[in-house]
Amino acid sequence: MGQPMKKLIFATLIVISVFFAFLGYMKFGKKEEGIKVLKTEKVIRGKIEDVIEATAIVKTQVNAYVKVGARATGKIQKMNVDIGDHVKKGELIAIIDQREILKDIEKSEADLKKAKANLSEIRETYPLKIKEAEKRVNSAKAKYRYALWKYKREEELLKKEFTTEENFEIAKRELDKAKAELELAEATLERIKKEFVTKLERAEKEVEYAEKVLEKNKIRLTYTQIYSPIDGIVSKIAAREGETVVAGLQVANLITILDPSKLEVRIYTDETDIGKVKVGQKVFYYADAYPDKVFEGVISKIYPEPVVRENIVYYMTIVNVKKKYAKYLKPEMTVYAKIITGVKEDAILVPNRALKFEKGRQYVFKIVNGKPVKTYVKTGWISERYTEVIEGLKEGDTVATEVIIPIKTKKLPEKR
Repeated sequence: MGQPMKKLIFATLIVISVFFAFLGYMKFGKKEEGIKVLKTEKVIRGKIEDVIEATAIVKTQVNAYVKVGARATGKIQKMNVDIGDHVKKGELIAIIDQREILKDIEKSEADLKKAKANLSEIRETYPLKIKEAEKRVNSAKAKYRYALWKYKREEELLKKEFTTEENFEIAKRELDKAKAELELAEATLERIKKEFVTKLERAEKEVEYAEKVLEKNKIRLTYTQIYSPIDGIVSKIAAREGETVVAGLQVANLITILDPSKLEVRIYTDETDIGKVKVGQKVFYYADAYPDKVFEGVISKIYPEPVVRENIVYYMTIVNVKKKYAKYLKPEMTVYAKIITGVKEDAILVPNRALKFEKGRQYVFKIVNGKPVKTYVKTGWISERYTEVIEGLKEGDTVATEVIIPIKTKKLPEKR
């Protein structure tokens, strides 16, 4: 082999060595000198959630407040609740002075009792009167039939001159009398029947009227007894025990009750994130007042109208507050929300502490042969502890999570 050929082969080997060295540099990065690794962790494969963090505020839904008014005028005799108390539907929460209405009810009950007694008497006595009148009619009919028979007999006897004119006249008078008595008895029976119908109808109307008056007074009594229409929390009381209220004037809303099931969290979602937000996504939120509690819910709606705050465009994302959280969360309370916009079950994950930035690029110190090597990575989703790695690392790699990087200083030129 000639000398030129040996030089050509040698030059080719040098080029190949440089090429593979360049590939190694591109793949693994370069080893960093002077960097001290304090802690390391493994790159793992697992689940990661795409999370949007945003500030939110607790608000009441439309019709969350039920305002209970006073329909009776008088002094508040008893106030059974105070602001912040939990009440049940149907619970007696306040009583207004009932003395006048109770007297009216007492009188109405007495009038009803009297009307019912009168109706009962009519129903019992008039059928007896009708029976007695019917008996008199039957008796009068029997007398009339006998008088008629006797009259006809005397009439026949007189024709044959077997009786006197006087006896015939007596039979005629008795017939006329019996007829008059029968007509009177029948008229009396008819009068009693009509009287029964009239008095019965009047007595029934009196009972009906008395019942209506009593019912009206009882309804008036209910105006003095204020019950909670819902399960809720007392949020406002317009008048206290001992104060006088006038129906329809200053206390149209005596007690205001908040329905705790009608609270909602309004999340200010940045316009750059709203495209990933969907109805039904899970949300976790926290309040400074309860640092150890985690509240959860799902997105129920997204308002289309934007909200501009400090020149930043937001869209309201709504989460309905669960009823059990009402004892903690209050209207206008600030909370911090995390919207779970997606989940990956089999992602390559690197600890967030291992990631560093350099001129808009991310890198980690990968441990290769016990030495830290700067390795650039392409990342995806980010959670509280881990970041998804799309390129640059694989499961099982070791990365530095805590390092000490020496500060490089430029040597100043010596003064002449």
